[in-house]
Amino acid sequence: MKLVSVVILLWLQLSCTFSQDDPSGNFVNEVQRALKRQTHIQDVANGIQTRNALGNVFSRFVDSPKASVIKSVLDSLLAEVGAAGISEACMNSTNLMLAAAINKDQWALRMIDAIGKPPSGILDFNLKWLGNYDECLETEVSVLDNSTGLVSEPFEPQYCQASFYLGQNPAAVMTGGYIIVNIGMCLPDKCDNNSASLVAQRLIQLIPLNFTKSIPPPGMVCQNNHLPWSSSAVAAIVLCCVFIALMVTATVYDALCQYVWIPTNKLSDEKYADYGTKEADSIIGNGHVSNGHVSNGHVSNGHVSNGHVSYGAVSNGPYRYFGDGHANDSFIADAQDLSAKHVSHHKADLKEIKYDIPANSKKYTPGVLGKLLLSFSVLTNARKILNTDQPSQTLTSVNGIRFISMTWVVLGHTYVFGLGVVGNTATILPKFFKRFSFQCISNAFFAVDTFFVLSGLLVAYLTLREMDKRGGAKKFSWGMYYFHRIWRLTPPYMLVMFVYTTLINHWGNGPMWPQQGFDPNNCNTWWMNLLYINNFQDSKTMCMGWSWYLANDMQFYIISPLILVLLFYSRIGGVILSVAFVIGNFISAGVVTNAHNFSANMLVRNRDEEGDPFALLYIKPWTRIGPYIVGLLTGYVLYKTKCKVTMSKIVNIIGWILAAGLAIAILYGLYSDDGTIKFNKATTAFYNATSRTVWGACVAWVVFACATGYGGPVNALLSWKGIVPLSRLTYCCYLVHPIVMYTYYYTQRQQMYWFDLEVSYTFLGHLCMTYGVAFIVSLAFESPMMGLENVILGRAKKH
Repeated sequence: MKLVSVVILLWLQLSCTFSQDDPSGNFVNEVQRALKRQTHIQDVANGIQTRNALGNVFSRFVDSPKASVIKSVLDSLLAEVGAAGISEACMNSTNLMLAAAINKDQWALRMIDAIGKPPSGILDFNLKWLGNYDECLETEVSVLDNSTGLVSEPFEPQYCQASFYLGQNPAAVMTGGYIIVNIGMCLPDKCDNNSASLVAQRLIQLIPLNFTKSIPPPGMVCQNNHLPWSSSAVAAIVLCCVFIALMVTATVYDALCQYVWIPTNKLSDEKYADYGTKEADSIIGNGHVSNGHVSNGHVSNGHVSNGHVSYGAVSNGPYRYFGDGHANDSFIADAQDLSAKHVSHHKADLKEIKYDIPANSKKYTPGVLGKLLLSFSVLTNARKILNTDQPSQTLTSVNGIRFISMTWVVLGHTYVFGLGVVGNTATILPKFFKRFSFQCISNAFFAVDTFFVLSGLLVAYLTLREMDKRGGAKKFSWGMYYFHRIWRLTPPYMLVMFVYTTLINHWGNGPMWPQQGFDPNNCNTWWMNLLYINNFQDSKTMCMGWSWYLANDMQFYIISPLILVLLFYSRIGGVILSVAFVIGNFISAGVVTNAHNFSANMLVRNRDEEGDPFALLYIKPWTRIGPYIVGLLTGYVLYKTKCKVTMSKIVNIIGWILAAGLAIAILYGLYSDDGTIKFNKATTAFYNATSRTVWGACVAWVVFACATGYGGPVNALLSWKGIVPLSRLTYCCYLVHPIVMYTYYYTQRQQMYWFDLEVSYTFLGHLCMTYGVAFIVSLAFESPMMGLENVILGRAKKH
């Protein structure tokens, strides 16, 4: 900590230089007097903008006897700055800046003032002294050439951040145990990273202490004031413009179809006139909707208007959507239950809709291109997303569980992603971990296992029902089983990735903003994400690191037919294979934990851990498949029982008590008074091996009890209609929520100071912003793809 002490002493000397002169030179008093002289707030603002008051203070500071100390340092730096290794352009610009500072030029004083200084909290490892980013960049450099009398701008200020390595200390958890002081510096833009590093080194070496002479050059990152636009960034902008144009055009076209191009003598408030129930029977009664669009209990020119059956809710010919824990798979209707009389669980009777359209009345009917265009309509897609009605035989409790789990993910990531910009981690983290209530946040990792359970459950429940209707596995359309899944997930996933990785550099700035992006190597391993194998690559080179979940879920989905077909024909065989997968999960997770001495929680790591628990234990499919298998078996039970189970009140109570008790034990069983984990090695291995699967069983019980009529108030809460639209957005929420958090956290001008109320507001802001952005992404990238598939496949079936 010697360097810290030296910098503190230097800053104190600067402070004393301001304060120990005559009273008229006192910095604080001068500013206060300047403010008191103002009579209006606008005058105060004008005084600040013109820097008149501060200019007087700086002038008195430079003219004071105490300034000779600082002047001698600057003179020495002028002599040293031309040392070998510093580029000529950087040397000349730095010489000019320092000479201007000695000459009391205000722009040079502002650049020096923008350099970071030691704050309070250094002993709590508050070692990021960011300076004033905006003051640095807003400084206008102006140099008067005495020979010509002209004013020139020889360079622009640029913000740099120097990282000085001071040693190691296990308490520095946010920097991997390394003590690193980060100092924001305002330097001429003629200095590249290497030259700026040498300038910072020379500045430190001028401090008259022996050990400063051996200080190595710091790591230096200087931000580019004029970040160039890459060809991929331009392509992303063009792509976004294309989608915006399609959405605007489709929305206008949709409005014309609904409100303008309609028969003049239509009845009541129907958005579209129909050709009658006979045509409706031909569209719906055959077990599919030709264009995938249903509205208000009736079909309208193959287009949606306030659709009650939407968003993948209607079967698509021989195949209906089999989704994951994030997707809108709970809104899938039974094709054989849909008839001309019954659409959604409200049983809207098409035959009761009366139409009074003369024979010579013609109504505009969109063609194939029109229907493709309407897939991008904001009117239609927004109605589908915001619609709260659901088809019959829907597992409505899934909606609430999905939303709560997504909220839990956002809550956990609010803490995890924000720690890098918090200056009081050494104080606040121990306090957090000593709280019993914080266990539900430090163990928020189980929210992902909830999604695995829902995914497996819905895949099994819907696939087995469809196989039963088709007459067995041989008549089931396995090609569509895989195609629809890939088409449902991949386009929004890839489009979000493309826009995020190419444009993230340009939509933020600040002292902590990484202009190179948040992902290593500019996401050049994107093809592994496209193939859903990114959980097998080095976690340090993974693109969109949170997408490991999507890779696991897709891999589980691909192998699901092995179990589902066996369960369909042989209950015993399917159960045996499922149990084998679970036992394999137990063994692999336990062995990996024991071999590498991993902790029971990634946030509280053991000192003698070997390897990365995230890469070796957290994201590998063989250590995470347990909850998915539990979901498959639960879906099988619901399929076999048709959600009709007779259960005594005692059995029901025991089931709820057992599920709640195990869930609480898993979440809060790691707690200790000092915030550490007291498990021994064997207990830790057992916990890591079984806890996720047991948690999955607890979630499965909730769905099972609610689906069979034994959920009581829990089912009423989870099935509340207001949650339905939020549940539909969880997939897009998962894709964009880290991007929302990165943008907020790393555009901060200073480090954050966390306390309970601050984090609570931050979490609620993240949650609202995430759902807002997810709604836009769903309208632009997700819903149109579903509409395109319905139109294309519907047309193909006709031929």
